[in-house]
Amino acid sequence: MRRDHRPPHPLLRTASIRVLEQAALAATRPGELMDRAAAAVADAAERLARRLPAGTPVRAFCGPGNNGGDALLAVMMLRERGFDARAFELAEACAGPNPPADTARVREQARRIGMTPARIESLAGLREALAPAPPAPAPLVIDGLFGIGLARPLSGLAEAFCHLVDELRPPVVAVDIPSGIDADTGAVVGGPGAAAVRATLTVTMIADKPGLRTGAALDHVGEIGVAPLGVTGARDDGIPVTRGDGLLFTRTDAARLLPRRPRDSSKGSFGSVLVIGGATGMAGAALLAGRAAQCSGAGKVWIASPDGPVFDPGQPQLMTRSADAPFEPRATIVAGCGLGTDARAEALLARILDSGLPMVLDADALNLLALCAPAGHDALPVLTPHPLEAARLSGCEVGEIQADRIGAACTIAETRRAVVVLKGAGTVVAHPDGRWAIVDSGGPALATAGTGDVLAGLIGGLRAQGLPAWEAALLGCWAHGHAADRWTAQSGRSAGLSAAELPDLARGALASLHFARND
Repeated sequence: MRRDHRPPHPLLRTASIRVLEQAALAATRPGELMDRAAAAVADAAERLARRLPAGTPVRAFCGPGNNGGDALLAVMMLRERGFDARAFELAEACAGPNPPADTARVREQARRIGMTPARIESLAGLREALAPAPPAPAPLVIDGLFGIGLARPLSGLAEAFCHLVDELRPPVVAVDIPSGIDADTGAVVGGPGAAAVRATLTVTMIADKPGLRTGAALDHVGEIGVAPLGVTGARDDGIPVTRGDGLLFTRTDAARLLPRRPRDSSKGSFGSVLVIGGATGMAGAALLAGRAAQCSGAGKVWIASPDGPVFDPGQPQLMTRSADAPFEPRATIVAGCGLGTDARAEALLARILDSGLPMVLDADALNLLALCAPAGHDALPVLTPHPLEAARLSGCEVGEIQADRIGAACTIAETRRAVVVLKGAGTVVAHPDGRWAIVDSGGPALATAGTGDVLAGLIGGLRAQGLPAWEAALLGCWAHGHAADRWTAQSGRSAGLSAAELPDLARGALASLHFARND
């Protein structure tokens, strides 16, 4: 089988992008980088236009910075290619008398050929540009208003532009990042009530960015295309530029981590998982975790409930034992799925934390852990909070977690000395040493009860098979998300997935990696 040598996929923060950009500007002729960026936008817009009715006009909205210069030059290129292409600027966000040097060059070029951006002064003028009177077709829009340096919420005509795009739903190509999205966090600048462009396609420059891959951004970026612009250091070796950068964890990465199974092996070769949870009324949570651990490839799985044996007649291989019995010395513990938060559950968690065994803590275990001071562990634990649980662990509000999901995950990982899986749109996995990654799988089909229990079981099962905590968390998250993605693709919808279906789907996701792995 052909070996895949593709490097990891870095996600670079704004500071790193600026470092690379300045080095590239110093090494190229004036305007060359903008020429390349504009060509990438024009090419993407042309590809998109081929799927639209013949004669669809192109309307570029150009802001005051280099994003505006990119958009203006792109629309000039499209006019040269025969498109009905025009440029506009908003009165509140125009270039001003001293635009950046490359943007000034492009604007002078536009002036000479009669393509100076038309200034829009009112909501009526904005609507006319975005929704021309019939029989004129709706335009393809290029969003070049604001880029990765935006620090304040959109307002005035820029805010109105976003609302009109939402109302009219034209195809939109965003330059570098949809206006209004924070390139480092994926949040809407100004919070959930603020405005941001919803793009059909985002052409991002130099390297991929974390703010395109997690949080609110996932409803705004559309398809993502990376235009490296010939800048070295961004994607050639997969090494982040600064310690604060991260990685996008993809199918290729998952295939590299898939545990190998020697022919000369037995159930003892692949570890044991002890699921502790499933108190009265919540037995299903522990059973879901146990089924997932089994489907991940673990050799043996026990379910230990604080309220007596929990038996799964459909899965007789799942063994039961008392939660009060001594832990098996070589087991991996998955705790919290339906554990409860009473005094007995608290005592059980204390025993688990003192055991020194590999562990995955979810749900009620996290709620109890939020009341404990951070403690050292012989084996690096994995914590799998959703945003509310993460807020409890951090002593803050959910909004603060969602405003900077990467920062929140990294902070919890450092303070709790654990690998942290912050679930949600664009799941973030963080290591206490500062590493972080966003998992490139998963979607809204997972927004249903019990799917988190399945994830905890998957990670526990992979941990039992010998994967370190970081690798087990990444591979488990990818398989979990890809399982839901496969279900969505097959069913044609993202609602109605049952958590009970997920373990088998995750087993299929892991099996599919045999065709992608490095041999």
